[in-house]
Amino acid sequence: MINKNIFFLGCGKMGQIIVKNLLQNNIFDSKNFLILKPTSQNLISNLKYIHNLNEIPQNYQADIVFLCTKPQNSTKILADFSKKNIFHPKTIFISIMAGKNYEFFINFFGKNSEIIRSMPNIGIAVNQSIIPLYSKNISDENKIIIEKIFQNFGKAFFIEDEELFHIYTALYGCGPALIFLLQEIFEQLAIKNGLEKNLANNLTKILFTSSAKISEISPENFADLRQKVTSKKGVTATLLKNLLKNNKLQNLLQKSINNAVIKSKRLN
Repeated sequence: MINKNIFFLGCGKMGQIIVKNLLQNNIFDSKNFLILKPTSQNLISNLKYIHNLNEIPQNYQADIVFLCTKPQNSTKILADFSKKNIFHPKTIFISIMAGKNYEFFINFFGKNSEIIRSMPNIGIAVNQSIIPLYSKNISDENKIIIEKIFQNFGKAFFIEDEELFHIYTALYGCGPALIFLLQEIFEQLAIKNGLEKNLANNLTKILFTSSAKISEISPENFADLRQKVTSKKGVTATLLKNLLKNNKLQNLLQKSINNAVIKSKRLN
């Protein structure tokens, strides 16, 4: 168990998931947490909550700070927060804010601060998140702490080029919404073609879960798996024909991803 003071600036859905995981895996003791401005639905027992910066205890020093506020509200909040004398030279700042780049945080905490930019996706709720991490100035000691913090959340990894955050956001941050959309479409098509709603919902979940499990354990690539279940001139081949013709589906998704990347860049 790491004996460090951990401060949460905001604690919405993603923040709550992170706190619960750190507690359940005994990374920190509940007494180590101080949480500012939680949402009323996200209160966790035995943790200390405050509702404004003036309630921070006197002489408090934060060893690890999770920056979990909404990006659109962050400039003023961080400006006020950075003026509080609760940091030391080795304080780790971990951002989970979408679209806010490394330089944005340097403006508030200084170029020598140990800042980590991260981007968990919703898979964090089932410990299967994809979490790119980026930092310019983290010590080996604190890197070990970061790895311990994220080790139970899924696949966390450092990247060297911060610009890649835009494609990670478009593909893997937004990806769950795309998967849910496909499930929604499958369910609607099943109902439209005569299946009862609850059955359509259940079968769609089984379809996506079983297919994902097969691809996870198989040494074959995705194209080989697809071809393996596609008999020539069969029903599956007929279903896929129009989608694969002239890369129709891929081109449509590429266009959507390009738009998402553009949006991500505008958030900086």
